[in-house]
Amino acid sequence: MEENDITEIISEKFSRVSTDREKALEGYCKKVHQFCPPGQPGPVGPPGSQGPKGERGDKGFPGVPGQMGHRGLPGLPGEKGSQGRPGLDGRDGIPGEPGLDGMPGRNGYDGVPGVNGKPGLSGKDGRNGTDGRPGLPGPQGPPGPLGPKGLTGPKGKPGRHGRDGDPGKPGGTFYQINGKNVSELLIPPSIAGAQMNPMGPVVVHEGENIRLHCSAIGNPNPHVTWLKLGKRPISRGAWQDTGVAGHTLNVTRVNRVHMGQYKCVADNGIPPQASQTFNLEVYFPPLIRIYNQVVEVTTGSSAVLECETEAFPDSIRYWERSDGRLLENGNKYQIDNSLDRDLYKARMQLNITRVHPSDMVYKYYCVSKNELKTIRGELQIQEQQLGRPRQQFGEKKTSIYGNLPPEQVSEEDLCGPPVHCPECETCSASGVSLIDLISRWNIRKFGNIKYDADYLNRTTNCVLYAVGKPVYHRYTDHNNGCWMRDSSPHVEKDSEKIWVTQDDDSKHLYQFDNKTMFRRNSPSKTYTLSYPFQGNAHVIYNGSFFYHAKSTNKIIKFNLVNNNSYNLSLPFPYLSNVSNLYSGQYNYMDFSVDDNGLWVIFPVPESNNTAVMKVDANMMKYNYIWNVSINHHRVGEMFIVCGVLYAVDSVTDRNTKIRFALDLYNEKLLDVNLAFSNPFRKTTMIGYNHRNKELYTWDKGNQLTYPVRYHELGYHNLTDRDDKSLTSEFVQRDTGTGYDIYR
Repeated sequence: MEENDITEIISEKFSRVSTDREKALEGYCKKVHQFCPPGQPGPVGPPGSQGPKGERGDKGFPGVPGQMGHRGLPGLPGEKGSQGRPGLDGRDGIPGEPGLDGMPGRNGYDGVPGVNGKPGLSGKDGRNGTDGRPGLPGPQGPPGPLGPKGLTGPKGKPGRHGRDGDPGKPGGTFYQINGKNVSELLIPPSIAGAQMNPMGPVVVHEGENIRLHCSAIGNPNPHVTWLKLGKRPISRGAWQDTGVAGHTLNVTRVNRVHMGQYKCVADNGIPPQASQTFNLEVYFPPLIRIYNQVVEVTTGSSAVLECETEAFPDSIRYWERSDGRLLENGNKYQIDNSLDRDLYKARMQLNITRVHPSDMVYKYYCVSKNELKTIRGELQIQEQQLGRPRQQFGEKKTSIYGNLPPEQVSEEDLCGPPVHCPECETCSASGVSLIDLISRWNIRKFGNIKYDADYLNRTTNCVLYAVGKPVYHRYTDHNNGCWMRDSSPHVEKDSEKIWVTQDDDSKHLYQFDNKTMFRRNSPSKTYTLSYPFQGNAHVIYNGSFFYHAKSTNKIIKFNLVNNNSYNLSLPFPYLSNVSNLYSGQYNYMDFSVDDNGLWVIFPVPESNNTAVMKVDANMMKYNYIWNVSINHHRVGEMFIVCGVLYAVDSVTDRNTKIRFALDLYNEKLLDVNLAFSNPFRKTTMIGYNHRNKELYTWDKGNQLTYPVRYHELGYHNLTDRDDKSLTSEFVQRDTGTGYDIYR
């Protein structure tokens, strides 16, 4: 046997013996530890040297944190301790094997464990997957069965008087004169200007004189007769004429009873007759008549206060109390101001229920206010004395507030020379005409900006079908200003708060916690703005004040809680030579809020186009900007409801129209023709509050609201936005009936 083989056998046996001894010793120690109480702990040995650095952890899977590295190797054994105390069996402990965790002697020093290895590095995030392409639209389903016939809707209001038809072609005839054949052309009557579009009203103030002229021609010369429509006589002093002959109708010292429509009829025996209608409007300040100024009632019963009013233009009518409180409909007060009679008369009625002695302390005022004057009529209630009879109607004295109309006189009393009116050199109609829409209208994306698709998220889709009469809330001496409510408040109580700005104080915003403070002009809080504002078309939205920073191209968001300011710049520098918005020239930017969020309207530089921007109010960035080729100088104001842009023709005409409506999301014109009034003929702001479904306006210092009504709309089978081919089926749903109308 070779020497190497002998060495291997000896090593193998030695290793096996060592292993057996080790196992036996380990078992013995465990038995001793189990049955014998532990000895006193030995002193702590000095710390061992730091173990080697742990191995680096495996590389983690993409997007998942890497695994923790292996635990570091144990530290080197501590220094060999001194001879341990004799154990129970009197034998010394056996030291552990080198490199392995040494078995400590009975009183040896334990080594300090090594430091844990550092965790492995996190793996890199994987790339996000791309969205799959949208599938093709499915085929259109078959039409559903025809639904049952709906209930008959309420009877609509009577339509307006039809316009007179065009006169027929003149007829001709030949007849014999003195035995000779002589031909003569017979021409039916015609009136110059009668075929023009319906004329505007003829406005005259009470007490003035006016002549209405009817220029009729024909062969033979026609006879002209004047009639007053509505089967009413024409007032001429002490006489009432059913008809007046002559080409000219003279009205001397115009009275309110002269108001109405006058028709001149020209007739020369050759059909058809010719006619022209004049609408005469007589302006005069309000007049209030009170037939029972002191109303006697018993405690606990109801008191009815009444006033008769006369005014034209039609007045704003409301009730006040002597402590300055504006009375509103409710359980205590029931108000009826809508009983209109004739063209200029109305009756105001206030019903006070459950009269308390404290109600008798105050005086009550019926207020009639138009652009000419404000008139207050005074009434009072008092306790009825037992045993005293009620005052008879004939004994009551009529109280008059305001000026009575002038006495009527005939034209023979005063006949001045005709007044020559200069010709209108340049007449430009206000509003956006049908020609503008057909020939010059288009819409496109503003500039070359890349937008997100967030602007397509539409909450409400509707179109207005009615704008109600204005409701009065407060008056201030400032002609220009803005008053606002938060239509999306953080907390419910903030919905009752009112905020006001004044054009001559561009550094402050005033807060009123309720209507009473607002009417008394007692702000509860005044905010000092970081940047002064410009214009008066701001909004309060979601707890912040949005406005245009003066002489900049920036939109400011002022947080009403912490007073922090954030800004967003328009995508072009501020241009000092850019003209302001609209015909009123009060604003450079117009802010609007509806169910879909925040909007900003501003002029497109170097053109008369109108830009409309949808703004992300939280991130302060623009979602999309439309460039609409409509001249904003041709309209008085604009506002947005349900994502539809509306334009008011004029803010200085008492009676005007809303004829332009553009659905911004679908880039589609909608058919509207809504009446709108400016009672004091100087509206400087119009804002929409979708929470209350009202328009808020500032009209020559008067703060007004207009209730609105709308139909919900739906659009189906819309093509992709980038194609701009917006051929779609248009569905209209009336919120009152629930029926769908397909166009």
